Amino acid sequence: MKAYLKYAVVVLVILVIGVIVISRLKKPSQTLTTTPARQTEQINQLSVKDRPFVTLTPNAAGNEVTLGVDQVKNATKVEYELEYQTSTLIQGAFGDIDFSQTKLPVAKQLLFGSCSKNVCKYDEGVTGGSLTLTFSGGDKNYVLKTDFNLQQMFDRQGIFTSKDVKATLDVGKTGLPNATFLIISGTMGLPAEISGEVVAGPYAFLAATSPALKSATLTIKSKEDLTGAKLMLWDGKTWSELKSALTDGQISAPVTGLGTFVVVK
Repeated sequence: MKAYLKYAVVVLVILVIGVIVISRLKKPSQTLTTTPARQTEQINQLSVKDRPFVTLTPNAAGNEVTLGVDQVKNATKVEYELEYQTSTLIQGAFGDIDFSQTKLPVAKQLLFGSCSKNVCKYDEGVTGGSLTLTFSGGDKNYVLKTDFNLQQMFDRQGIFTSKDVKATLDVGKTGLPNATFLIISGTMGLPAEISGEVVAGPYAFLAATSPALKSATLTIKSKEDLTGAKLMLWDGKTWSELKSALTDGQISAPVTGLGTFVVVK
C-alpha cells in the first residue's frame, strides 16, 4: 500500500509539471515594439549660395547683439536659438520671426541677459557661443548653425579670431579703442551674388560702429587649394576684391574696415 501511494505521488508530480510546461508553451509570445526615433532636420545641408545672410553685431557695451537676417529663400518663418557662454554657465535667447509680419532685412535685438519690469540684468564674462536657425514654411524645413566669438580690443591686444581659428583680423595694438567689442561669426550665406565658388568663409567681423583701420591685416586659412583664389570684402553695399597674398595654405590682405569676408575661386 505504501509503495502504491509513493508511486501515485510521483505520477501526480509529473502530471503537474507537464501541465505547467504545456501552459507556458501555449502562452502567446510578446512582441517587442519600438517607437520610431523622431526625425530631425540635418544641419547646414544647403549650399552657401542658397542660405540666408545672417549677421551678429554687438552694441558698444558688448551686452546686446543685433541679429540680422536677409536673403531668405523658400521660408516664411524662422526660429532662433542663441546660446552663449558666460564666465560660469551657458545661457540662451530664444524666439521666432514671422516674415509675413516683419519685412526683410530683419534686425532683432537680443540681450546677453534678461529683463523684468523694464529692469535688465546683463550676464558677465560672455565670450561667444552659437546661433541655430530653423527655417520653415517653404517646400522643406532646414536648419543652419554657426558659432561666434565676442572679443574686446583690450583683452585681445588687436588680434581677433573666429571660433574655428581659421579667420584672423590683426588691427595692431592701437588700431581700435580699448573698449571696442567685435563679434566674429560665420554668416551662413552671402549678402549678394558673387562670382566664383566659395572655398572659405564667409566670416563677418562686426562692431557697433564701422571704424577705419589703418594697419590691419585679415588672414583666412583653408584646406582647399587656394591657387588662384580671391579674398573678397562685403562692406555693406558691394563686393570688392582685396589685394591678397598666398602663403602656406592661407590667404591674407591688408584691410581698411570691418565687414564680411569670403574666399572664392
